Amino acid sequence: MTGQPSGRLVRSSQVETARGWPAWFSAAHAEFQAVLLAEPTHPCHFGVAGERADHNWFTALDESQQGLDIPELAETLAGFATVALTGPSKQSLVVLAGPPRKQPEWEQHCAQFWAILRQLSRHDRQPWPVDRPIDPQSPRWQWCFAAQAWFVFGASPAYRHRRSRNLGSCLTLVFQLSDRVFEGLSGSLPAGQAAKRQIRHRLADYDLATVHRHLGDAGQSSSHKWRQYFLPDDSRTYDERSCPWTAPSNWPAAHLEPVPGRKPR
Repeated sequence: MTGQPSGRLVRSSQVETARGWPAWFSAAHAEFQAVLLAEPTHPCHFGVAGERADHNWFTALDESQQGLDIPELAETLAGFATVALTGPSKQSLVVLAGPPRKQPEWEQHCAQFWAILRQLSRHDRQPWPVDRPIDPQSPRWQWCFAAQAWFVFGASPAYRHRRSRNLGSCLTLVFQLSDRVFEGLSGSLPAGQAAKRQIRHRLADYDLATVHRHLGDAGQSSSHKWRQYFLPDDSRTYDERSCPWTAPSNWPAAHLEPVPGRKPR
């Protein structure tokens, strides 16, 4: 077990007894947990394993008072990054945005997901990693924060066919350190190819929609990974030039300078 990161977050095992959280948070977490653990073959294999091992962390974005508290989430995400670099490699930060809306539209939650990432970028205090392209049209672009590359995906009750992306009644964002969570699982490695085949097999059985082409081929690493962040609920595809993220105009020049001690790949 690792220490408590800075910011406002709790482990899954702490949610029921934690104080000071929004009234809807505990119920939303219980719903998330029930969905994830209801079936032993849930496609989110690493998420299920992390939940059972109590390696997942949770926080809330509360809209009921003064809107989404992005500065607090930014502090929490930076704190989680510090702990996730040294703790178990498959840790996730699960952000529950609520309170739950009645019958949300997929387009509404997709737009909110990307708005949260853009707002978080405005509060990033560290430079963009020198080994990661900042142009979202680059095939190698990934969202970065706190000088780290992340894999982020959104889940929503608005998903009707892609059941694996419906994790309860709240818009849910799952943050994972890309280099840590996929360590040893590159599409060019046998272990990575086997893991991808297993996940695709589970998706085919679990979802009512076919496995989306944006998830790439099991035999190689996918490009334009941002297209996996908030998958369409059907077979539609995103144009490679249409990433909704843009670099904040308020970033100081230092954000675009190389990180000391790191070399480009």
